Amino acid sequence: MSNRVQPRHPNLLRREDTVLVAVDLQESLLRVVHQSEALTKRVHLVLSAAHILGIPVIATTQNVGRLGGIPEDLATVLYEAEAAIIDKMTFSCCGSEQFLETIQSLGRKQAVLIGVETHICVAQTALDLTTYGFQTHVVADAVSSRTLELHKLGMERVRDSSVLPCAAESAVYEWLGEAGTPEFRAILPLIK
Repeated sequence: MSNRVQPRHPNLLRREDTVLVAVDLQESLLRVVHQSEALTKRVHLVLSAAHILGIPVIATTQNVGRLGGIPEDLATVLYEAEAAIIDKMTFSCCGSEQFLETIQSLGRKQAVLIGVETHICVAQTALDLTTYGFQTHVVADAVSSRTLELHKLGMERVRDSSVLPCAAESAVYEWLGEAGTPEFRAILPLIK
């Protein structure tokens, strides 16, 4: 195994530069989105990998009093990851002063987004984060909308606005950087 440092493309994710933003993973929203079960599996993978790799996580809820909370399995992973959980009324997470203060206090350069809905809260947050200087990535298979068409339109919009789409496995493997590490061995069963 080579430990030689090599130049890396600036658009590749680096765990020391990343903050993970989990947008509105509420049960009432998750159960009505396209391919809910597959989405939840990918969200769980990304959240768990972030926890194992020590990547800070910020989770939001949208009007939790009205729309309800996060499902227990995801709430457990968020708790283990010591995620900051912020309730908001704005569609863009950046419309919340608490969210902005929290994400800026971390000193990270890359923001990775997962959650719902692609064409509303995820897209608005992704675009706004770029205006705050973050290199923003949206995990295309860990975000969704009520219909496939709305999801695709949301992904097209963020991609056309210089937000970088990626797959859940791509994000995780970029964070890992190499095989054979204790972190790789801990995450591999989650991928299989």
